[in-house]
Amino acid sequence: MKISVIVPTYNRHIALKLCLMSLSVQSIVPDEVLVADDGSGDRTASVINDFRSSNQCNYELKHVWQEDIGFRKPMIINKTVRESTGDYLIFIDGDCIAHRHFVRAHVENAEQDAVLGGKRVEFGNKLTEQLLQKGEFINRLTYRLLWDSIVSDSRKVDEAFQINNPLLRRILHRDRITDDGIWGCNFSIYKKLFYDINGSDEDFRDGSLEDNDIGIRVLNGGGKVKSARARAIVFHLWHPASWSRADEKFIYNQEIVKRRIELREATCKNGIVKLEA
Repeated sequence: MKISVIVPTYNRHIALKLCLMSLSVQSIVPDEVLVADDGSGDRTASVINDFRSSNQCNYELKHVWQEDIGFRKPMIINKTVRESTGDYLIFIDGDCIAHRHFVRAHVENAEQDAVLGGKRVEFGNKLTEQLLQKGEFINRLTYRLLWDSIVSDSRKVDEAFQINNPLLRRILHRDRITDDGIWGCNFSIYKKLFYDINGSDEDFRDGSLEDNDIGIRVLNGGGKVKSARARAIVFHLWHPASWSRADEKFIYNQEIVKRRIELREATCKNGIVKLEA
């Protein structure tokens, strides 16, 4: 099975470099990594080109870019998937760092009719700035991270514990993901199934609910959402919130999701393929 990792990004070039570095030390190295760039400037392109030519880069690295005219993440996701060559797609945001078994966990738990979803550990502001300034990353649970969660603002450190025992996963509710749905920073899906639901819906207007919608459509089509929590682990670098529940764009997105659930829609019209109304 050929593996493609899709990395959405927008103008966080240092964070992106740390993400690419973490993907180069995977226990199962992906066949290709594709940066889905929603209009970043030249510094992002320079980071990608420099990393591609470095000794650290042990996978094929592609840069898929579109002009910056506002939020169009679903569009660049679809464009990037069209340019991918893998059978299986793994998604991680460009401001996240992958645990060294991140790719392995997604691949070993892949199912033809399922989308796998995980959550994330959230680095605090201070720890994030330290990592970005030094150009280093943390890709596992460490004393430094635990301490920062106690004395500072790192959060959700419990998501960094790997748990594979089925009974323990049930007891600790790590076998569940549907409470929050699919998060764009940590999910995977067979490319065929991604096309079956018609990819990412380009009608979404901000980065709030477009990823959850993928899980909803998989369920509506008779598939399932499978938890990769405590298996596929990512560490998110802090940044200010990029959307608000009070914003009219979020409310618009809510209406799409509400309709999707009520009508049990398994596809979208404005997706990776443009369907007639």
